[in-house]
Amino acid sequence: MLNRTIRTTLSITLSLISLIALPTVSHAAKGYRYWGYFQAQAGATAWTAARTGPSVEVKDGDIEGWAFVFSNNDIPAVSPMMEPDFATLCEGTPETSGKIRVGLVVDFGAANIAPTGETPKEFFSDCIVVPQGSVGLDVLKAAMEVRAGDSGLICGIAGYPTEECGAEIDAPATEQAVTTSAPADEDSANRSMPLLLIS
Repeated sequence: MLNRTIRTTLSITLSLISLIALPTVSHAAKGYRYWGYFQAQAGATAWTAARTGPSVEVKDGDIEGWAFVFSNNDIPAVSPMMEPDFATLCEGTPETSGKIRVGLVVDFGAANIAPTGETPKEFFSDCIVVPQGSVGLDVLKAAMEVRAGDSGLICGIAGYPTEECGAEIDAPATEQAVTTSAPADEDSANRSMPLLLIS
């Protein structure tokens, strides 16, 4: 009787193990690639994901950051690979009456999330001088061509990408998911989501 009980228990255990080991049907994770928008106010040493579009007035010493990123519920969009450093970006650029100096960093992202047939452009950083009262979009337009969608979403910077706007794509492989040098487990305050031009 005891042996029969043991055999029955063993049979049930093996059956459960085999069920657990069966491969499950999985679907490729989806997400979006888009231009993430980040800001660093004067004196800040870390990026903060913008909560509005680039329609907020900027001040002398601020830094604007853009990064072409991929994100979904599991993979956060991360900030530009260059840390905000106004002193370095605007070294040698004097203050001018009626103008402000704003650092600008544009990270075109990794090749593994680039649209088919396109190659990310070279990383850009510079000191941009714009009139007082300018907003983030003015800073970006002063340095590069900007393409916006009908909704106001920033779709392309300097012709990249050429046509799409916030496209849904399959997630890159886990080991390739990070698009910049920032850590993938970065705090949620530094994660960007697609933002409209109008706040």
